[in-house]
Amino acid sequence: ILFGAPDLEVGVREVTARLGATPAPGGVHPTMGTTNALLSLGGGVYLEVLAPAPGHTELRGFGQQLAGLETPALVNWAARASDLEAVAAAATAAGLAPLGPVPGSRRTESGDLLEWRMLLIGGHDFGTFIPFFIDWGATPHPSITSPTGPRLVRFSVAHPRAAELAGLYRALGLEIEVAEDASPLFNAEIEGAVLTGP
Repeated sequence: ILFGAPDLEVGVREVTARLGATPAPGGVHPTMGTTNALLSLGGGVYLEVLAPAPGHTELRGFGQQLAGLETPALVNWAARASDLEAVAAAATAAGLAPLGPVPGSRRTESGDLLEWRMLLIGGHDFGTFIPFFIDWGATPHPSITSPTGPRLVRFSVAHPRAAELAGLYRALGLEIEVAEDASPLFNAEIEGAVLTGP
């Protein structure tokens, strides 16, 4: 679950205040110009605080969006998958346009290189409400290596086109609760707190 902020320190302070646990610095994503801090939410789930990396003057894509945030909020999410090719086939069958798998990497604070593969899903107008998929391969999953925070109790979304979105989730093998609402919203219920966005 990605918690975006215009500045990493601001985002970490917000999460610490609301969850009572402090995310640990992760590293920099050079191709996006972003930096992160991670907190395990148990059950194979982690919270990633994501912000523009200091010193990166030419932000692209997601880094640019984060720089434009006024306040920290949930901005995106990823689904773990061990067979990205099968997810891509399911996406294509549902009329979507998968991109990838594409490689990703970042250096940790200690200098270790972490690598993964991602599958991006296009061909829709749901924005980040359709997640990207990630295969960590041989890299230890961040929910294991990150500091332990409170557990995620429930993750759900609200959207004005709830039935259509729920159908795409089913086609992609995702079991996510979708409620009908005029305003699109991510909702993460975590022991003792609720994080929302965008």
